[in-house]
Amino acid sequence: MATKPIRDISKIKVIPYDFRSYGVTVRIDGTDAALIYDAAAVARRSLLGNLSTVRTSRFDHKFDLTSTKSGTYRIIQNGEYLASGRSRRKFLKFFDSIIRVSVGEYAVDRVFLHAGVVAWNGKAIVMPADSFQGKSTLVAALVRQGAVYYSDEFAVLDEDGLVHPFARPISLRTDDAKIKPYELSVEELGGEAGSSPAPVGLVLLTGYKPGAKWRPRILSSGSGVMAIMPFALSLRHQPEFSVKVLHNIASRAIIASGRRGSAELFARTLLKFVDKHVD
Repeated sequence: MATKPIRDISKIKVIPYDFRSYGVTVRIDGTDAALIYDAAAVARRSLLGNLSTVRTSRFDHKFDLTSTKSGTYRIIQNGEYLASGRSRRKFLKFFDSIIRVSVGEYAVDRVFLHAGVVAWNGKAIVMPADSFQGKSTLVAALVRQGAVYYSDEFAVLDEDGLVHPFARPISLRTDDAKIKPYELSVEELGGEAGSSPAPVGLVLLTGYKPGAKWRPRILSSGSGVMAIMPFALSLRHQPEFSVKVLHNIASRAIIASGRRGSAELFARTLLKFVDKHVD
């Protein structure tokens, strides 16, 4: 006799979702099977499939996700209350963000740098910046100019200072009064994503300022490391490894600092600078 498919996922036995990503072990647990199922799917998309399921009793991060009868969703990370909300979509969107940060902070053999990344002539341009500094807008403008897309969120660096692709959809915001977020794929921008690690040719520390004319200041290796350090997620948990990787980058790449104007205009200026100064 054929088994009838289970149409109501809430009736499935609750089983935690355990996985390892970049050497970090994570458990997603809770009392709601449907919520765990959705969160596991979010984790796979969020980390671009760079994870594998594991069987272990030790975890770097344990997320307990619960939902109440009144419709409130809660997330507890490592025994500490983290957030709650009544919108399932927003709740999972928040989890999408926090899972990447949690993995990035504890990554074993990688340094996650909060930065946008493109490649030009085989060399990576790494642009460390906090949120709302126009990082993704500049990345999109560079891709439109023909640069290869690597990431608009994290530069994922290995021990040798090579940047690995982390090509999620590019997150942008409308420039109207609503400032509504939206995403674009690299294909929609007419570009392509990187598929292999790239050496860093330029580290660009910049931010948008209306009408600014770019007058780059070239930093020394030591000053460059100090300027980049605040953007390294793993600095607190792996300080020696993180600093080693940043030194590898700073000893080989140009590190430039300076305000910029419009992303579309600046993208062309920047690529000309790379053509001229990066070997």
